[in-house]
Amino acid sequence: MSEKKKVYLNGFSAACAAGVTIEEIFSTLLSGKTAITMREGYIHGSVIPVGKIPHQDDFYQLLIQNVETLFAKVPSINPSETMLLVGSSVGGMCRTERKFLEKGDAATFDPLEASIYSLAETLQRTFGFKSSLSFSTACTSSSVAIDFAYDLIQNGIYRSVVVVGADELSLSAVNGFDCLGIASRDYVRSFDVDRNGINVAEGIAALAFSDTLSADCVELLSAGVSSDAYTITHPHPEGAGAISAMTMALERAGLTPDDIDYINAHGTGTIANDQIEAGAIEKLFGSRPYVVSTKAVTGHTLGACGALEAAIGAMSILHNIIPPCVNLTSAVNPTLSHPRTATDAEVTYVLSNAFGFGGGNVSILLGKVLHD
Repeated sequence: MSEKKKVYLNGFSAACAAGVTIEEIFSTLLSGKTAITMREGYIHGSVIPVGKIPHQDDFYQLLIQNVETLFAKVPSINPSETMLLVGSSVGGMCRTERKFLEKGDAATFDPLEASIYSLAETLQRTFGFKSSLSFSTACTSSSVAIDFAYDLIQNGIYRSVVVVGADELSLSAVNGFDCLGIASRDYVRSFDVDRNGINVAEGIAALAFSDTLSADCVELLSAGVSSDAYTITHPHPEGAGAISAMTMALERAGLTPDDIDYINAHGTGTIANDQIEAGAIEKLFGSRPYVVSTKAVTGHTLGACGALEAAIGAMSILHNIIPPCVNLTSAVNPTLSHPRTATDAEVTYVLSNAFGFGGGNVSILLGKVLHD
């Protein structure tokens, strides 16, 4: 059997409510200020907090711009030899919504424009990737794509893979979460005893992975994937799936819980997720690693969150600084180490969690490149 290849995250770009570059996003995170804004037009008769990218461009134009930025940062990657993996919850749903509101019916809609694959098709047509594949597994969509990229490169099937997580603010998604009773009318308070729901947001993140070491890169050490399938919307009350995914990530990387410096938690701000995730983290890690949910600043970017938060984790490794927990006053689990201000620390290993409806759980493990 051939030796497994190492997998490197060579570069990344992103846009979300916190900024239109990953550098701007990370600066906003470190500032401790939320980027969520109160807006009308998403839930009838209500002003609600959502995460809107501060740009004037069409979402698909911004998507293309992020991939252009990625290739400018990593010019060694040739699209014609590269696999494209896209993770998204809503795909082209927003296009469909806008056309429906304009015309009042769906008779002339192109179904392909509304599909999950519409994002990948746009990028495939623009850049000429060798092949592409789309994933839609709720909030784990782009994390599942990262796991698949890891397997493709580690096993020598592809030498380079681009992962894109992207979700636009959809009326259907916002109202769907509101009908479930988990769309907060206030700014999200992840891991706080007074949390009451999520702030839906949009975001794009493009990540370039390869088997080649480059300057200013981090290593993708492993991913752990599980499905507890407890209910359609509720995680297992004992955190079985979360524990399984985090444990798998550690074991595949040959690490122990004591090795992890920072956990970028899923931390949606819902009653169920935060209580259960905090308990699962305490059970495995105790109080050692810093635990932060960056969704209090960016909002919940749904299927894009795994890719976006992997990029944030990589920034922490490269700059040895951990962003604060914003809007956290009284922790639901005081055992955990939640930094309240940006914290300088030696960040060698970062675990980034994404959990989704249906019981899907993915933990991505990133590490500093350690030279012999």
